[in-house]
Amino acid sequence: MSITVDKKASDELKSILSEKNINTDTLRIFLSGMGCSGPMFNLAQDEAKDSDLKVEFEGLNFVVDKTLVSQYDGFEVLYVEQGDMGGVYVQALNVGESSGCSSCSGCN
Repeated sequence: MSITVDKKASDELKSILSEKNINTDTLRIFLSGMGCSGPMFNLAQDEAKDSDLKVEFEGLNFVVDKTLVSQYDGFEVLYVEQGDMGGVYVQALNVGESSGCSSCSGCN
């Protein structure tokens, strides 16, 4: 159970923080909602709490509540490219039974 970060995602996040003049070195992984494909995760500026797992990668600290780490077996922060577009993507290592189109009626 851990947080892994790829170098390209870290570089992109540093660039975004610099462009927006956001002076932080700590980013929180959080559950931002549930969709047809299961849980969705995102990043936000925050401070570490005692209940967090904290991982430092190239000058950035990534934190996530330990209960989420236990539930999803950890997270990867990746830079994903599709065609001419790219961006930072947070992925749980194990979404278990919480994914699939049966979670909502919008696809039927």
